[in-house]
Amino acid sequence: MIFLEIRDFLTMTADLNEDFRIYIDQTPPIPAGIIRATDDAAVFLETKKPLTVKDARKQLYFLKKEQKLMFFINEAPQYVFGLKISNDRILLN
Repeated sequence: MIFLEIRDFLTMTADLNEDFRIYIDQTPPIPAGIIRATDDAAVFLETKKPLTVKDARKQLYFLKKEQKLMFFINEAPQYVFGLKISNDRILLN
């Protein structure tokens, strides 16, 4: 399985509205914020207020572009393998 890298996210969101908010694709969607970067991954964690595309791009721009993207659900790490656009949201899955 191929997982999303920072470079993929930056490319896929380049032409999107910068105000789109980022969520983890669950029912209901979970607001996502980047609050940690490791040597191998940039990690989106649950927050009260989701990051915008603009804010995420700012934070990811300075990291290694080959780093994978991850998120945590119930303290379990999962790699991001894609994203969906729904209305004014980006859903990480």
